[in-house]
Amino acid sequence: MDRIECMRAFVVTVGENGFAAAARAMDVPRSKVSKQIQALEEAIGVQLLQRTTRSLHLTEAGAEYFEAAREVLAALDEAEQRARDGIGELRGVLRVNAPMSFGLHRLGRLIPLFHEQHPHIELQLVLSDQQVDPVRGGFDVTIRIASMPDSTMIARQLAPAPRVMVAAPAYLARAGTPQTPQDLRQHQCLNYGYLQSGVSLQLSKGQETQRVNVTGPLHANNGDLLAQAAEAGMGIALLPDFIVEDALNAGRLVPVLCEWQAPAITINAVYSSARRVPQKTRTFIDFLVTQLAPTTAGPTG
Repeated sequence: MDRIECMRAFVVTVGENGFAAAARAMDVPRSKVSKQIQALEEAIGVQLLQRTTRSLHLTEAGAEYFEAAREVLAALDEAEQRARDGIGELRGVLRVNAPMSFGLHRLGRLIPLFHEQHPHIELQLVLSDQQVDPVRGGFDVTIRIASMPDSTMIARQLAPAPRVMVAAPAYLARAGTPQTPQDLRQHQCLNYGYLQSGVSLQLSKGQETQRVNVTGPLHANNGDLLAQAAEAGMGIALLPDFIVEDALNAGRLVPVLCEWQAPAITINAVYSSARRVPQKTRTFIDFLVTQLAPTTAGPTG
C-alpha cells in the first residue's frame, strides 16, 4: 500500500464529498479510490468514514485524521515543489470559497491579476452565500464577512466592510425620508437573512446608540438581490458599500441616515490552524490584503 496516495485519496474524497467525485477529480476509477481508503483504514486500525448509500460522513477519528493528513500532504507538496523549482514559481491547486456578492464585486477583477503573478497556481473558486465548513469543503481559504470563524480555524482581517443604508429616490419620494433610526419602524426594510441581529438594527452616532426593530417585504441571503430590490423602490436596505457603490455613484440609490453607523464588520480570510500553512495559501492571502486595502480605504490624494 502506498500510504501517501491512500491518504491523498481520503482527503480528496472528503473534499469532494463522495467516491465518484473524488475519482473524477483524481482521474482514476471509483473502485480504486474506495479500495485505497479501505486499505488506509485497515492500516491505521480505525474507521475514518461512515458510508451510506447516499452520503459519506467523517467519524470523530476521521475528522481528526483529515486535518493531520491535509497538513502532511500540504507540507509534502510544498517540499516537492521547492525541490523541483528552488525559489521558483508557486504551483498547485488552491481552493477558495467566498460569498457570491464579494466574489462578483471584488474577486472577479483580482483573480486575473493573481493569475498573471502566479500562472502555475490553479484557482478553484466556489461562490456561495451559505456558510460552508472549510474543512469538510476542502477549502484552503474561505472568505467570510461579519462571521466568526470556527475555533479550529484562523482568521486574518483583509479589509473593513463599511455598511451603508440606502434607498431609491422614488421610494423616498413616496414614503418620506427617515430622520432618526426610530423612523425606520414606519418604513419597508429589506433584510439580510444571515444577520445574527435578525430584524433588529443597531445604529450609532457618536456616543449615542439606538436599536430599532424593523419589518419589510423581503428577507434574502444575497446582497446583490437586496440592492436590486432597493433600486426598484421596494424599501430601505443596509448593505456593504462594495455592493452599492456603483448604484450610489449613478444616483440609482441614495444614502439614508448618513450620520448613523451600523456596527463595523470586516472581510476575513479563514484558513486551517495547521502548523504549516502552504506557501500558496499565504501568498494568496497576502495578495488580497494588498489589493483590498486601497480599494476599501477609498481614493487618496
